[in-house]
Amino acid sequence: MAQTPWTIRAAETCRRVAVALVARVWPGETQTSLEDRVAALPPVTQVGLVGGIIGVLFGFAIFSAQFGWVGLLVYGLVIVVLVG
Repeated sequence: MAQTPWTIRAAETCRRVAVALVARVWPGETQTSLEDRVAALPPVTQVGLVGGIIGVLFGFAIFSAQFGWVGLLVYGLVIVVLVG
């Protein structure tokens, strides 16, 4: 059995994180329903959606880093609470 390339595994992980964050803040939607909806989108749209969400997370991380270890601690706690 061949292993899945690391790029495919990384893309799936990023998509799961993005869907988990959106499902947490979008009332009435579950993670599985949003995962199905995202999987039904064309690959280019999926890349844009997931890339945008991961980019926003990265931007918030950089902003939080301006406040030192306390900012990064708060950022990490917020992400853990949102992803659940």
